[in-house]
Amino acid sequence: MADTVRRLARAEAERVLRAPGAVPGLVSSLLGGDRAHGSLRDHLETYEVDDVRGIADALFMRRFGHAPPVEGRHFVLVYTPPPGSPEPRARVVAYTHQRAFDELYLAGGMCVDERAYRRFPKWLFDAVKAEGGLATLVMRASFGALGDAPACFGHVGEPRARQADLRAGFVDTGRPDLMVHWRRELDDAEKRRLIAKVEAHGPF
Repeated sequence: MADTVRRLARAEAERVLRAPGAVPGLVSSLLGGDRAHGSLRDHLETYEVDDVRGIADALFMRRFGHAPPVEGRHFVLVYTPPPGSPEPRARVVAYTHQRAFDELYLAGGMCVDERAYRRFPKWLFDAVKAEGGLATLVMRASFGALGDAPACFGHVGEPRARQADLRAGFVDTGRPDLMVHWRRELDDAEKRRLIAKVEAHGPF
C-alpha cells in the first residue's frame, strides 16, 4: 500500500466519513487490476487531520479512557466499504499521533478498532494482515509525512503495540520501552545523542 497521506481539515474529514460507497480510486483499479474487488488502497487510506475532535474521539476514548490530544499532528486510517456493503459509510479504524520535539517526532496514541477486521471482506482481511495490520499501516503512513526529521521515537510498553511498531519499522534502543524509527542514515554517535535526548524527555 502506498504510504502517502492527504491532509484534510476537520470539515473535509467529516464529509469523507459521511460519504457512503467506494472511494474515487476504485473505478480505475477495477479497470486496471483485480476486477473482483479492487485493491487494499481503494478501501483503506490514511489522512492527516488538522483537528481530530469528532473524528477519532470514540476510538481513542475506548483505548485510553480520555479524549485525544489537541496539539500535534493527527493521522487516521479510514476504511471505505465496497459498494453494496450493509454498512456503507466510511469509518476511522486506526489512529496515531505525532508530536514535534525539536528536530525529532514523538509518536503516541496508537489505537485500532479491532472490530473492523470482522467487517472486512476476506480478501481485504488477508491483505491487511499481510501488511502487518491496521496499526502498522497507519504508523507507517505517518512516517512518510514527517519531512526531513531524522528519527521518530515511540514509548511502547504494551506487547501488541510493540509488535505493530516493529512491523512498521521501529527498532529497540536498548532503553526501557523506548523505540525509534531512523528515517535516514546517522552515525552511531548521533544516534546515541538523539536517544539520550528523548530518554531525558521522559515517557510521552
